[in-house]
Amino acid sequence: MDRSLKHGTRRSRTVGRTIAAAVGLSMTVMLLDCDAPPQSRSQVLPETAIWSNVQYDGSLGGDPVHGERIARTVCAACHGADGNSPDPGIPKLAGQKLPYLYWELRAFKQDIRKSDVMTPNLAALSYAELADVANFYSQQSRSLDTVANPDLAASGERRFFGGMPSCAMCHNASAGQRMPMMGMMASGRSDAPNLNDQHAIYIVNQLNRFASGERRGTVMNSVAATLSGPDKIALAEFLAGSP
Repeated sequence: MDRSLKHGTRRSRTVGRTIAAAVGLSMTVMLLDCDAPPQSRSQVLPETAIWSNVQYDGSLGGDPVHGERIARTVCAACHGADGNSPDPGIPKLAGQKLPYLYWELRAFKQDIRKSDVMTPNLAALSYAELADVANFYSQQSRSLDTVANPDLAASGERRFFGGMPSCAMCHNASAGQRMPMMGMMASGRSDAPNLNDQHAIYIVNQLNRFASGERRGTVMNSVAATLSGPDKIALAEFLAGSP
C-alpha cells in the first residue's frame, strides 16, 4: 500500500476516535445535566452548563422556606410577595407547576429565554436556589381575576376545549375534566404551564410572542400562529377567570 495512503488511513482513524470521544463526553455532560437533581447537578457541572431543554422527571426538591426568603428579596417587587403579580403584564407565579417553573427560571438564568430583567436578576442564584424559589411559588394560592366579558369568556372556553388542536390537551389544570366539544378526557401535561387565573393581558402578550417566533416553543409557535386576534383575547378572558 502506498505510504501516503497508509498515513491518511491512520489519520482518519485518529480523527474518528477524537470525534467519538468528544461526542461521548458531550453526551455524558448532557445526561448529568438532565438526570441529576439540581443540588447534585450544581456540584457536578459548572453553572454555565448548557440547558438541554429536557424536563427532569424526578423530584426537584427545593426548600420553600429558603425559597420564600429569596423570592421576597429578588422577585417580590414585580411578581408580588406570594407570587400574585399586581401588574397585569407580569405573570402570576403562585400555583405554577414546580417542574415548569424551575426550568423556565433556569432558561432565563442561562439567557436561553430572553429577558433584560429576568436574566440579570437570576444570574447570582444557583440551580438549587432556583428549585427553592420554584418550590415556594408552586405552593402558593393563585388569586382569581374578574371576568370582564362573560360572552367573550364563553367563546374562549369553546376554543380552549374544542379547538384543533385543543389547548386543554396540554394546559387543562383540572385533572380528568371532560372536553365538552370533543367528548373526551384531558388531564393536561406536567411540563405545560398552569394558565388558570393567569392575567389575560399577559396571556395575550405571550401568544403574540409565540406567534411571531419571538418566544420559542416547538408546539406553541405553530399553535399560536393559527389563532386570530379575537381568539387570543377570548382564550385569555376565559383562562383569567377559571379557578
